[in-house]
Amino acid sequence: MKRDLKNIIECYSCGLFVKKQPYENLSQRCPRCNTKIITSKKHSLDSLYYAFSSLLIFILLSLYPLISISINDIQIKATLFGTISILLEQNLFFVALVVLFTIIIAPVLNSLVIIFSFIQIHTKFKIFTDTLLHDGFYFFKKWAFIEVFIISIIVSYIKLIAMFDTTEFNLGFYLMLAYIFSLFMMNVRFEGKTVLGE
Repeated sequence: MKRDLKNIIECYSCGLFVKKQPYENLSQRCPRCNTKIITSKKHSLDSLYYAFSSLLIFILLSLYPLISISINDIQIKATLFGTISILLEQNLFFVALVVLFTIIIAPVLNSLVIIFSFIQIHTKFKIFTDTLLHDGFYFFKKWAFIEVFIISIIVSYIKLIAMFDTTEFNLGFYLMLAYIFSLFMMNVRFEGKTVLGE
């Protein structure tokens, strides 16, 4: 007897396969661990809009400084790519590589994976396999640590206040906040099961 796999869902907490309830508006819990199970999640184009927005914000973010300090009428401005170059000048190659990947490469590729997923599902234009897009989405999503970077900027700002004449956040800092919001909403609104056919 052939089972209908569309009515089976896996509990993400304990891995138990549970039969979906016939009514979508009812909340369902795993009989083994009592974890709430999301039985359906409607696909939204919002994730595509946020993906494009994040790329546009990233372009602006790379142009404007994040923070500026001044001492003895000398002003120094730190940019996103400037931070990596400073690490390279200090011979911190591994740290610079980690920052480059987690702050720049992973978030950008995360956005591009979502965009290509939409392109391939709605057109006949296919470059990557669904498996590669699926794995790429979850890999780059987990390795994007830009929120950690902005926390380090805030901590550095607090420490630099007492050391320099003036210390202030620039436009790049606020663009980074918008960038983090776009990345977060992009990943939250993306439904891989609908787009990639998981």
